[in-house]
Amino acid sequence: MDNGKTVIARIPNPNAGPEVLTTASEVATMNFLRNILHIPVPQVLAWNSAVDSTNSVGAEYIVMEHAPGSNLADVWTDMDLECKVQTMKDIVTVQEKLLTMKLPLYGCLYYKNDAPPGSQPAIVEGDSFSHEVRQNIAESFSIGPVVDTAFWSNERGNMVIDRGPWTSAVDYIQALAKREVSWIKKHAKPRSPDDPLFTSHSQNDPTQHISLLQRYLSISPHLIPQDEDILGSFLWHTDLRTPNIFVDNSGHITSIIDWQSTWAGPLFLQGRHPHFLDYNGDFILKLPKNIKQLDPDTQRDLKEKVASSILLYLYEKYTAKRNPLLDKVLRYPNGKTLSHPIHFVGNTWDEDILPLRESLIRIQKNWATFDHVKDRKCPINFTPEEIHNHYADSEGWNEVQDFWDAMSGILSRDGWTSHETYDQAVSIYSQIQAFHDEQTFSDG
Repeated sequence: MDNGKTVIARIPNPNAGPEVLTTASEVATMNFLRNILHIPVPQVLAWNSAVDSTNSVGAEYIVMEHAPGSNLADVWTDMDLECKVQTMKDIVTVQEKLLTMKLPLYGCLYYKNDAPPGSQPAIVEGDSFSHEVRQNIAESFSIGPVVDTAFWSNERGNMVIDRGPWTSAVDYIQALAKREVSWIKKHAKPRSPDDPLFTSHSQNDPTQHISLLQRYLSISPHLIPQDEDILGSFLWHTDLRTPNIFVDNSGHITSIIDWQSTWAGPLFLQGRHPHFLDYNGDFILKLPKNIKQLDPDTQRDLKEKVASSILLYLYEKYTAKRNPLLDKVLRYPNGKTLSHPIHFVGNTWDEDILPLRESLIRIQKNWATFDHVKDRKCPINFTPEEIHNHYADSEGWNEVQDFWDAMSGILSRDGWTSHETYDQAVSIYSQIQAFHDEQTFSDG
């Protein structure tokens, strides 16, 4: 610009979510986070979610300031531990601010004037904010349907399905399955057995998907904890990876980006370790005394493990002290086992049926260990034969996973590729598409 400042102009990808709503919700959310919660997000300078006479651009757009600082993805590897600890502390502070804003419903945030039918006022619960601030929020913002692409992709956008807002966590997690049952009944198209991405007959059979989804629905009320506190509705950033974080030279966070599709959901389902801090390797808090006698590669590997261990340890320590509600979620007994079916239920046809079935089998196997369902019989029952067939199906599933592993760094499942691998990805995609066209022609 003339004053030397850089701005970002964004036009939404057609696959990003529903027209109008995706842009309207993202802007309302970013302004809410920046102006009310004082979280470092880019300032929105101009925007328009309507494509009509009021919009001279002819497309939805958001103009926002360029995030100040360095992208964490570019500097994380070379940052010293002290700076990394500072970034971790700032993340804890951001999450602390998010946890001050408990909302009454599950759904996306909108400005009241832009909210679609069925939206409700964003009435803030608790006393973290003054009466004036709470009143201003209720008068200015609404909670409405989610813009998550899972509720709008393919033919789902034209279907009459429950997209929220929801008053209970059970209503939400059941809406996921009911959405897929409706879609599969009307639109699921089985693959040819000769298709290289064909995994199993159960994956290819709509009736088996519907049957499994019905099992999920029967057990869904028992997947939700009885602790109402951790079911609270909070805005949450679920993709805290290094590319979405900007920092200054000391490691302080200067901006967090990628709030598109953010919604106020159950903390039990959204609260997880930030991706860039999560670590599943050997937990080592001190370097061995003989570190200098080891070869350079081993020294480097050990130093990375120690740094990752320290960061995760400190994150959990600070979280327990400053965000006890999030700490309760992270430590909830069998929390991952209970939540896995909920995370897998929404894409059995588009992705794989096996993860949902596996997660439900684990629920059945571990039923007796769940304190909140004591003295209750498990509502689902997989027979030994069904479990045997499930693991037989896994062989075909593993072959497809091998394909995607081979594509790693070239082409992702959702079609994303980098500039460097674009030509190679197009070639691979063209070959797959040619096969599908050939099969469609032969079937017709």
